[in-house]
Amino acid sequence: MIRAGRFLANFAPNRPVPSEEISFGGTQATLYRGTRRSGAPGWVVLHGISVSGRAHPALVRFARALAASGALVLVPEIPEWRELRIAPQQAQAVIGESVTYLASRADVQPGGVGLAGFSFGATQALNAAADPSLHDVLRAVVGFGGYCDLRRTLICMLTGEHEWAGTRHQLNPDPYGRWVVAGNYLTRIPEYAAMGAVAESLRALAREAGRLGVLAGDPILNVVNTRLRTRLNASEQPVWDLLAPLAGDSRVNAAAAEAFANRLAAAGVGAEPLLDPQPCLPRIHCRVVLAHGREDRLIPFTETLRLHAMLPPETHASSTITGLFEHSGGRSPVRWAAYAREVARFGKLLYRALGTV
Repeated sequence: MIRAGRFLANFAPNRPVPSEEISFGGTQATLYRGTRRSGAPGWVVLHGISVSGRAHPALVRFARALAASGALVLVPEIPEWRELRIAPQQAQAVIGESVTYLASRADVQPGGVGLAGFSFGATQALNAAADPSLHDVLRAVVGFGGYCDLRRTLICMLTGEHEWAGTRHQLNPDPYGRWVVAGNYLTRIPEYAAMGAVAESLRALAREAGRLGVLAGDPILNVVNTRLRTRLNASEQPVWDLLAPLAGDSRVNAAAAEAFANRLAAAGVGAEPLLDPQPCLPRIHCRVVLAHGREDRLIPFTETLRLHAMLPPETHASSTITGLFEHSGGRSPVRWAAYAREVARFGKLLYRALGTV
């Protein structure tokens, strides 16, 4: 509990901790270190699919707080993710190299290190945990806001609809995720094979959101959106309108969107099997701690519940759905009593996560 308290004490003010830029193999990384010079818990923390990469302010804040809790924290650069390419196979190579490197350091406690990922990175962290070559060096995985079923996730990204255990939910989706996925795999759908201009324009729009540091649904992007749309031909514009309507335009043909999501998911997994974590989940043997923001509009919280349900008993998996964390939120008002409960729940989450390594 002491380490969780140190994390929280340093997260709120975002206090700097010593860091250095290092390289190993072909990987560039940032290493954050706390006060411990030997026997420190080791954590590899993955940045998201974002142009800012490991320099993303929220990630830096998280890594600093984790280091201040007494850990040695390694944040590797995954170049493809900075280019908004999901590239799971290339990402797995960097993740594996990073886990192996950190576990081999003399200043890290023996017995293995932890691996933490956010959003798409959470899912790829779980994939890495199924790699037999990492079983002896990977002690735990912590995943924030990951997905289990790409098809269901894409349906939610397009329609806002998601479901768990017979209960249906509705949200206003953040378009960033569908821009990135379609930007990578649209042309893998046979009838859209010639729509490379649409795919590149979607990546350009996502890059602009990252460059400006705004949510993808911010109206400030409408000017760029309109300019990109006018460069497309008449057959391409309806596809653009499905994937990138102007901010504030909530009209959606649910049936058409769901049909498109099904095809995009099939095309993506066909091209990159590691986009589907489900075959890997039964092969995970390390501890797993999952968390998701209840108001997350990028990937719905029901995906974390789905991940938890598929993990084998030996992972001792836990999942926390919280109102205090989301990577793309639509935060709703919280009463003080409810807020206190959320803080307590989040504290328990940190205790479980930090206690795995």
